Amino acid sequence: MRHLRPNAADAALLAAVLIAGPVERHAVYTALGLVLLVAGVGLLGGALLAGAARRAPSPFWVAVAVLATGWFELVKPPWMNVQSTWLLPLGAWLAGAATLAVLAVLAVPERLRWPVAAATLATTFAAYLYVVRGSVKALIDVWVILQGASLGAAHGANPYQMTFGDVPPGQVNDCFNYLPVTFLAPLPTRLLFGDVRYAEAAVLFAGVAALAWRARRTAGLPLALLVGLIPGSLYEVQQAWNEALLAGLLIGAALLADRRRDWWAVACVALALATKQHIVLLVPLLLWWIGLRKTIVTALAGGALCLPWYLWDRARFTHCTVDFFLDLPARPDSLSLWHWLPGGTGTPLLLLAGLAAYALAVTRLPRDGAGLLLGWAAILAAWDLVNKQSFLNQWLLVAQLAVAGLALAAANATSETRQTSAAVGATLEA
Repeated sequence: MRHLRPNAADAALLAAVLIAGPVERHAVYTALGLVLLVAGVGLLGGALLAGAARRAPSPFWVAVAVLATGWFELVKPPWMNVQSTWLLPLGAWLAGAATLAVLAVLAVPERLRWPVAAATLATTFAAYLYVVRGSVKALIDVWVILQGASLGAAHGANPYQMTFGDVPPGQVNDCFNYLPVTFLAPLPTRLLFGDVRYAEAAVLFAGVAALAWRARRTAGLPLALLVGLIPGSLYEVQQAWNEALLAGLLIGAALLADRRRDWWAVACVALALATKQHIVLLVPLLLWWIGLRKTIVTALAGGALCLPWYLWDRARFTHCTVDFFLDLPARPDSLSLWHWLPGGTGTPLLLLAGLAAYALAVTRLPRDGAGLLLGWAAILAAWDLVNKQSFLNQWLLVAQLAVAGLALAAANATSETRQTSAAVGATLEA
């Protein structure tokens, strides 16, 4: 049974599923659930310290992670917070079939792995489409304001000056709270198909598919497929959370950085910066991966994408994207430790946790795409754990980046092993 003992990469994978699973079920609103979340973050940090970014998870523990993913989705399908048709359960069942198909990728001979993986990807994408098509109306302010903001931008309106009808009672209807790429990226599918969620799903899927292609001949392939299916993925697509955009863009950035396409990676991160405010936390890590000049360009490009709307109406832009969040009181349903901490300790502990995550990333992770994704996951996990307002979508991004980083690490480890074996073989022949 020794070969079943989890290594560092196995532990990191299980940590990601442990983070995403209970959060997706909203179990962390309980004290026990929060303990599980803390355990997941602690396990992820410990696994990274132990070298998870430099090896591949074992097939047994990948299979365990896949089965756990299927179980979490089975006990909490995306039925809530939406008006739906029969196409929604069809999409959910297709996602379940795709999840089980990841086990087939683990089991089939090597020559069949990519064909089975390609079928799994196609099923995953079909699941996304049916979930969106079957979720006629998401009962959440995010979808309503994003639908209105994209359409308003197409007709020359300033989304930051708009108010939005049809928002459920008690939710935000007088501010667009995100950055401009959130309403610009989905604009084509809003105009063509009437829904922003198709574009968000497409960006997420593009990141997953690119990762799968990179890992197609390696042990990272099942993990790459799992990125698009881990608990909460369907709910994320259904509810129009912009973490779908962020996951696709950040995975793309890491893949491009691995291929030494640094300027394309800069473009991806700049788009992510102009999508959601807290992505600025990830920029400092680029200093150690692509250097000071390109990091500065990344920050300036992200700011430039936001600048037209800031200049259009400085007061409204600042109010909706900055003041709105700073002025919010701590919520008791935040999936974090904030409301459990003694008064006055939240902000210092938040800063300390962030610094610890940066130190871990800089000192323990390799300077490749896998290290970048895992470092970003660690930074966001530390932030989300102590932040006064952390929710399912933010934790899901942590899990997606962690599993994507492990997939890329496994791909890199397999490639290095094959290169070493080829070199040894050539030496022996000589």
